[in-house]
Amino acid sequence: MYTWLLFIFAIVVLILIPFAPQLVRLRIRFFRWLHWNWAANLLESHFQSWVVGIRTILFVIAFVIAAFLL
Repeated sequence: MYTWLLFIFAIVVLILIPFAPQLVRLRIRFFRWLHWNWAANLLESHFQSWVVGIRTILFVIAFVIAAFLL
């Protein structure tokens, strides 16, 4: 696979890390739009842990991509 493409993907993933709270809020709005109040309430009640989890997953993805580049 093209190394420049992996590098760009890793940079995009690293850029998304600070936007994790906005991504979780967008997901809450989407669940409310679907009238899945139980899912939106679950996300709201555990908001901080979801944000930390998403940030961890994004960091791991960026680390694995960087490991493939080396």
